[in-house]
Amino acid sequence: MGWVYANDRSPYEGETHELIGKTFSGKTRTPMSRRVEWVDEVPKPRAPSQPKPPRAKPAPKARGATAWD
Repeated sequence: MGWVYANDRSPYEGETHELIGKTFSGKTRTPMSRRVEWVDEVPKPRAPSQPKPPRAKPAPKARGATAWD
């Protein structure tokens, strides 16, 4: 049982506050507060995705290969 963020369903651990019948993250109202929902089973955090390999730079063109050379 625990709290999850309402928009992306990622788990939240921490203090909460209630405003107009909805529960938000954080102890007080701040711009960083996000809406949270209570769930019976907290989902496991996602494993970080693997970084993309760097793209290879294209080989330089020979002089005179374009009209602007």
